[in-house]
Amino acid sequence: MKLVVFGANGAIGQWLVRLAVERGHQVTAVMREGASASVPQGVDVVRGDPLDAAFVDMAVTGKDAVVTALGVRYRRGRNPFSSIVSPLTLLSQSAAHMLAAMKRHGVSRISMVSAAGVGDSRKTVAWPLRVVFRISNIHVDYEDIERAEALLAASGLDWQAVRPTTLTDGASTGTRRVDRYATTMRIAREDVARFMLDQLEQPRFDERTPMISRAV
Repeated sequence: MKLVVFGANGAIGQWLVRLAVERGHQVTAVMREGASASVPQGVDVVRGDPLDAAFVDMAVTGKDAVVTALGVRYRRGRNPFSSIVSPLTLLSQSAAHMLAAMKRHGVSRISMVSAAGVGDSRKTVAWPLRVVFRISNIHVDYEDIERAEALLAASGLDWQAVRPTTLTDGASTGTRRVDRYATTMRIAREDVARFMLDQLEQPRFDERTPMISRAV
């Protein structure tokens, strides 16, 4: 497949690019201006703003599928109690541009990194986590993810929004689908990328909003 990966400089995005190349896919890695990440030989790197409709249109042209691993940036690394420095509509606005470009160019499939606790999975979240989500800026992030998911659902395209539990940089342990989000649940970013690519390599996604965690 010819894949375009938005957010390719992020932790999940880098795994998506690396694993997709290992599987023989042709990859375009989209990064924001000034971002840097090591990419395998043969990857086409393009830099620009995912909120720029013309740039997104260019990046999507000629692809078989779109993958977005975009995520908001916090002022203090991954601390969700710090302020969000990204535009607060980053995910929904970029998704709108991707979907419009896909329809113009006949691209039918899109996979997005979402989060456990978004949308109808909120009721499955353990109460201590719900408290953290509510009092931190995670709730602001989740509101925009929900807007992006709604756009995907209304698009008429073949879409999937993957909802991982708490992310880690640990070693791959495999993936399982879950129907609740307990405080102890974790999943490696590498495993999220593997799951997304496994799904993309099927003729159609078998579930729209799978919630996933580590297998062991």
